[in-house]
Parts: sequence; C-alpha cells; structure tokens
Amino acid sequence: MLFFLACCLWINAALAASDGYQVPREEIAQLVGVPPMPEVLLNEQHVWMALLTKQKSVQRPDEAGLRYGDLHFDPTTFMRLGVVTYSGLSFKHVATGAEVKVENLPPGEVFAPRWSADGRYLAFILRTEQDGRLWVYDIKQRELRAVSRFPLNGVTTEVPYHWLPDSSGLVVNSAINHTGKRQQTVLQSRLSGPVVAQSHGALSVVTDTTKNLSTEVFAHYAQGQLIKVPLQGRPVAIGGPAYFHHFTPSPDATNLLVAMSLLEAPQQSQSLQRSLANHPSVWQVWGMTGFALYELYRPVMPPESLSEEQNVLAAISTPPAAPMRSHFQWRADKGATVVWAQEGDAENAYGLYHISSPFKRAPRLFMALQEPLVSLNWGDSNIAILTQAESERFWRTSVINPLAPQRNPLEVARYKVADAQSEQWLMTRNDLGAPVLKVVGSRYLFIQGTERVQGEELPFLDRFDARANTRTRIWQSEAPSFEQFVALLDDEGMRFITLRQSKQDQPNYFVHDRTFNSQEQITHFRHPYPALRGLSREVLSFARGDGTQITGTLYLNTNYDPSLGRVPVLMWVKSPEQTKQAFSSPHYFVPLDHLGPLPHLSQGYAVFEIDGFTLPGEQNAAQLRQQWQSTAQAAVAVLAQQGIADVSKVAIGGQGAGATVVVDLLAHTDLFVTGMARSGTYNFTLAPFAYEQQTGTLWRDPQAYLAASPIAYADKITASLLLIHGYQDRQPGRFPVQSERLFSALNDLGKRARLVLLPETDHDYTNRQDVLHMLWEQQSWLQRHFDPLPLIEEINQVPEALRFELAPESVTPWPM
Repeated sequence: MLFFLACCLWINAALAASDGYQVPREEIAQLVGVPPMPEVLLNEQHVWMALLTKQKSVQRPDEAGLRYGDLHFDPTTFMRLGVVTYSGLSFKHVATGAEVKVENLPPGEVFAPRWSADGRYLAFILRTEQDGRLWVYDIKQRELRAVSRFPLNGVTTEVPYHWLPDSSGLVVNSAINHTGKRQQTVLQSRLSGPVVAQSHGALSVVTDTTKNLSTEVFAHYAQGQLIKVPLQGRPVAIGGPAYFHHFTPSPDATNLLVAMSLLEAPQQSQSLQRSLANHPSVWQVWGMTGFALYELYRPVMPPESLSEEQNVLAAISTPPAAPMRSHFQWRADKGATVVWAQEGDAENAYGLYHISSPFKRAPRLFMALQEPLVSLNWGDSNIAILTQAESERFWRTSVINPLAPQRNPLEVARYKVADAQSEQWLMTRNDLGAPVLKVVGSRYLFIQGTERVQGEELPFLDRFDARANTRTRIWQSEAPSFEQFVALLDDEGMRFITLRQSKQDQPNYFVHDRTFNSQEQITHFRHPYPALRGLSREVLSFARGDGTQITGTLYLNTNYDPSLGRVPVLMWVKSPEQTKQAFSSPHYFVPLDHLGPLPHLSQGYAVFEIDGFTLPGEQNAAQLRQQWQSTAQAAVAVLAQQGIADVSKVAIGGQGAGATVVVDLLAHTDLFVTGMARSGTYNFTLAPFAYEQQTGTLWRDPQAYLAASPIAYADKITASLLLIHGYQDRQPGRFPVQSERLFSALNDLGKRARLVLLPETDHDYTNRQDVLHMLWEQQSWLQRHFDPLPLIEEINQVPEALRFELAPESVTPWPM
C-alpha cells in the first residue's frame, strides 16, 4: 500500500512538472542554438571572401504575410518571405588571411548580397521591421553606407537591384506605395474568437492561412519605380511606375532590358491560383532615362466576351499575331545587343534573332535552330555555348562561333535533363564587367561538376579544348575527404580554391597549388557541435522482399562500444522536406539538423535514417503498404544481423509524409516498441486532392482515400504513439486536425498515445521555444520506452516523508 502511494506521488510530481514549456537535456538543447557555418561569397577577382553569418531560423509571429500565387511577401516591408537572411558580416583576404569585421552594421537582417564587377564593393539589402534598403560596403576604404534613402520593392523580384557592369552604381526597383505601417497580424496562435471559413461557390485550394490576394490588391504591392543609384551622385528615376518582374542593364551600362507584367489583363492560365507568371508581359529596351527604344514583344490580349458574329468578324479583320518570342538576354560579349528565341512563321525560320544599339534597324537572324532553346552562354567573339532540348528527357550542348554560328557547331555533350546541374561551365567577368565564360586563348574552357563512381559522387575540375573537343581532368576529390571546387585562381588550372570536409571535420576552404603540390587552409571554422565529434556514420545497403535495394545511414554515438551489447535504435523515415544533403558521399560531414533524429544520439541510442520509403501519393495504398512493411522488416533485420539493435527496443519516427508512414507501420507491423509522428496526414479524406494524379479526387474515388488513411486502421495499433503537430500548420492536408482526430480515435480505442500541439509552430518548426519543447517531448518519450526501469529497493521501514498516523476511531454505543 505504501509503495502504491509513493508511486502516485511520483507520478503526480512528474505531471505537475510537465505543465507549460520544457527544455531537453543540455547537450540536446545546445544543438538548437548552434550557429550555422558562415556562408562564403568570393568577389570576382577571388581576392576577398565575404563571410556571412546565417540568421537563426526563428519565425516572427507577424511573418504570416500575404500571397499571390507562389509569391509570399511581407505587406509592410514589401520584401519576400522565406529567403535566406544573415545577421553578421565580415571579410577575409584570401592570400594573407587578414580579417575585416563590420562592427557598425545597423539592426536588421542582411540578404541578397552581391559583389560589384570590380570586386571592391559588396551591396546588400538590410531588412528591418519597416522596410528593406540598399547598403554598400567599400572593402578598400573600409566604409559602410546606405545608398538608398527609399524602400525597395522585393515583391515581384526576389533581388530588387542590379549592379551596373562598370561598377559605377546600381539600378533598383523602389516601392512607391510603401507606407511603413505594420499590417495587422494575419495568423494568431491564441484564439480569441471563432474561426470562420466561408465558401463563395467557386473552386479554391487552401494552401495557407495567409491572405491570397486579388489581382487588384496585389497590383498595389507590385507597382515599382526603377531608379539609377550612382555611387557618386544623386539617384535618378528611370521612366515611370510599372509592374516590373525583370530588369537588367546592358554590358556597356547604357540601356536596360525590362519586362513589365500586364496585371490588368486577364490571366491566360486556368489554374486555381492566381500567379504572376500567368499574366502576360511586355518586353522592351529602355535607355537610362526610361525612354522605350525598342519593343521586343507585346502579347496579343485575349478579346472580351463577344457574340458569335463578332468573333467571326474579329477573326477576319484581325491581322495574324506576331511570332512568339522568349529567352530575352543581353549578348554579354557586346556593348548593347539583345538576343532572343523566336518561333517560326511563313516568313521566318525558328531560331535566334538579335538587335543592337541604337535599336533602329529591324532584327536579324543570328542562327536557325532545329530544337528548342534552353540556354545560351557567351564567351568571347569566337566561343559561345548553346544548349537545346532534344526531347523532354534529353538536352544537347554545342560550341558555336558567334562570328559564324551556323558553321559546323561542335556537339560537346548529350545528357539527361535530370543530370543538367551535374556540370557547370566556369564563368568570369570581361572588360565590360559582364559575366561570360572563362575562355583562355580562344580555345580552352573549364568545367566543374560531379560524377558518380561506384555510388559515390566525386567533384572534379576539367579543362575543355574547344578545337579538339577533348577534356582533361585537372583535379578530382579523393577519399577520405569530400572536396568541392569553388574558384579558379589562374588561367592554367594550377591554383584554385576548394571546400573540404570529412565525416569528422566540418567544411573549410583551402587553396591548392599544383605547381608546388601544396594545400593551404584559409578558413578555420570550428566544429559546430563538439559534443558529438567522432560519431560514427555508415551507409548500409540491404534488399527488401521484392529484391529492391534500399540504403540507410546508421549513426552511432562517440561512446558506442559493441562489447557492451546491443543498443536501442531510433529508425527515422526521411521525407523530402528533411533531405538537405546535396551530394551522396560517405565522406560528407554530418549536417546535424535538430529537427531530425540525430540529437538523440547524445542519449546513447543508435539512429538509422532510411531513404527508401516510397512516400504517400506516389502509388496506390496497397502497393505502398506492402513496400513499407517489407522495407521496415529488412531494416530491422539488418540492424539485428550487424549486432547493433536490441530488437525489443526499436522506435520509429518521421515528419510530414514520413509521419504518415510511421503510423501506417505501427498499424500493420509489430516491429516497433513505439512511434513518434510529427505533422503528418493520417486521414486522407481531409486531403481530397492528395491522390488526384493517381485515382482522382476524393469525390471520384473515396475508397482509395479511405484505404490510404492510417486512421482507418487505428484499432490495429498496439505500440504507443507520440503525436506532435504545429498549431499553425496550414500545409494542404496537414492541418493540426489530422493529429487531433487520430489522437481522439486512439484515446477512444484505449490505446497509448500522447498529443502535443505547439502553439507558435507551422510545418517548418522554426519557433525556438516550441522546438526545445518538442525535443523534450521526444527525449522523455524515448526514455520512457528505452531506458531500463529503476530498481526498487525493498524496505521494511516507512520513509519519513510518507509517515502518518491514523486518528483513533470514535466509539459509538449501540442504541439500546
């Protein structure tokens, strides 16, 4: 009896301590506050490195913003949301290692840093709570100054400014409708009244609680004014206000290539969401005063609703539309020449056309094309690189001579579209300051990229001979490091900068000198989490039941000792939003993400991340479920065969689509002692478009949606389940009601479950306080299932804290 009372007191104390926010163990909490490695931005001459300290990922409560299609912006600052920002700035000299710290940086967030072509100035936008303004740091004079006394408009363009190629100034898009008044918060976590949704009888897609604007309201935020901002002198307005979504100065800095959206025109797309890309655009060449020198393209506007007779008359009287033009760009090796791709018609062939300053003559054919244009990179007067789409799956790259582009183009490579980013041509700046291909001796170019060798991706640097059509390998990454090429320091390929990392060493920059066979480290970034330094990382490959090879990454704590026996394992289902590693290499530095499973290594558990789970929505439910079970069984088996896992203590976790897999596996297997599911979809009838590509919407095939829903099998779950969800999550199909309904079902069925709703968190888990509590919940949950139960000492004496005396019973005489 006394032992039971002691347990009750202990349980009540634990429950009392769990009220409100909690913090996990110190070694786990420290991982949340780890500053990320600085981002490095080399100037064009590769003499100075700008070191930018990334802003900690903390969501402001007022950052709900507004949406117009895929654009998400702050209505107060007129700046995009979701962009990478920085909190600190310093510089490092590549040759000497000298450092320059910028101490007088005003409060705010730095983003969109860009070096000038001469490598002397670094421009960036400083975003405050009121607006975003342009600043410039002069590395020669060690001087920081604001160059715009007016707010910029980053709504229609993510980077609302461009350097002039001669580095004399910049062209910016200013926010002429900016007021600086803080807008009312759209999304609030603490409910003060009913939440009301109303249908207006039209199709809609719910993507966020942020307001999705009408075109008329969006036009207020999209309107901007181009301004030339010289480094010496006063700003000068260029032309009049418009809805700019593209503007670039010519290589000789005398003209502008401008694209303006026609927001007043009806959208051509019938998509369910408004989008800036669906509005037609006018392309023009402007002088620096804003005068339109030449109109490159104006789309034919769709007519208003007409009667049948009027449509016939319009078709007869309206002249044929001009051929479609696209891919407008400045020719980088010329002062002011515009090049574009143009569809063929009765008079002209499909091909590239061009027009030059002063834009008085008619455009001329530059070269005919047999296949659609993908890109065109300019080198010098003798070399350019042309990429065309051979089909939807394959692209073809050729070297052409701009002096005679039609004469014997040299085919360089043919590759899959999926592999298009595996190689890049090295770029530099020409005498005008425009970006061009790095060409040496009108013959040699350089290619950086990665190639896959025995399942491992290896970065390399090649020299390409445009005359002989041959490639020579200059350098390639070698084990036990993973090294990426960064910049070339000479014309021969003998000196270059790389970024080197290994499983145990964080990335740092090195200078290679092949002449002296030397390597010099030029940055010394510290290990971001020394407590986990030395952790073991191994890629395991295994086959599931149907023979498909699956890979997973096994992480073991630095103190892991196989002689002490098997350990508990946290298996983690990786989802696309958590796949951040850019390359596949066993030598890649472990990018610890506190939203993943790795923080729990400090608790002495092993972690096994699996990439091979096909995610919901990609196949029908029955096939997926069979694959998930087979993959999970094979994964647990391989861990047992390796002598690592205590199969009675294997947990599984995941977020988003991974959380859906977790709950489904708990319902259909008995492999796991517990599960942790964050922000998943458990009832697909609440996500009526999830399987639209496979079977159609919910109303077309409701049985398919029900069959895919883990909540339909909640009665089969025997293991315990921790459900965590952000209360602000508004991703389609992942509203917090998903976790609420699943918990309600498990509770009514008498299952073991815990539901945690984080009040300030959306799907990305950016609020620090919520993240710390989430880690505490996971830590406590795993301890409850993994750690051995405490030994109970049998005692004969009652502890003093529990000692009490019963009052003597009063004796009541029986009635006579």
